[in-house]
Amino acid sequence: MGIPESRLKTWSHQGAITTAKATHESIRNALDSYEWPDGINFEVYLQGSYKNDTNIRGDMDVDLVVQLNLSFYSNLSEEQKRYLELFPASYGWDDFRPNVLRALKDYYGSPMITEGNKSIKVKATGGRLPADVVVCAQYRKYRSLNGYDYVEGMTFWTRNESRQVINYPKIHYDNGIKKHQNTNNRYKSVVRMFKNIRNYIKENYYISNDLAPSYFLECLLY
Repeated sequence: MGIPESRLKTWSHQGAITTAKATHESIRNALDSYEWPDGINFEVYLQGSYKNDTNIRGDMDVDLVVQLNLSFYSNLSEEQKRYLELFPASYGWDDFRPNVLRALKDYYGSPMITEGNKSIKVKATGGRLPADVVVCAQYRKYRSLNGYDYVEGMTFWTRNESRQVINYPKIHYDNGIKKHQNTNNRYKSVVRMFKNIRNYIKENYYISNDLAPSYFLECLLY
């Protein structure tokens, strides 16, 4: 039996975005209210389904990145760093993450904050959704020893295994925009449709909850 076209259209629709924006603004306010050491430069931006417009009804956690830009990490060897006259920073990710954690606890209260393996989790309240806050630093993947020839990403270390994670959320977002334009604005609606299909299968106990995460589906359909 085929799936009715009306259901596919419903599954292709985007979920609410107002509460995601409110959550983003709330986290920004929490960080802006903190007394940072002088000269700390960072940015706060959405990633994941709410950023990529692939969120569906029922999506809850808002994925937020808090990225340190005062210093950065890279794929360069020590010799290559010396060649480019790059030297160790006095303030890095190890200093930044505790400051972000303290800022969130000061603003929301410690009971509202828990530490996950990869993110700091902020519980929902009122008109704000729960948030997964990834604290990271800028990462530069150099393609040559030209000091400006690099691709920007972000990096952090997991809390349990101290494993370095390197991602490129800005490139992922830009690629999604281009794919959406090149498919006559169909790509993101198709992603949402498949996410709803996945959820439907989960609800009927055909697959486990951790199978086919949203990021995997986006990349597969891309």
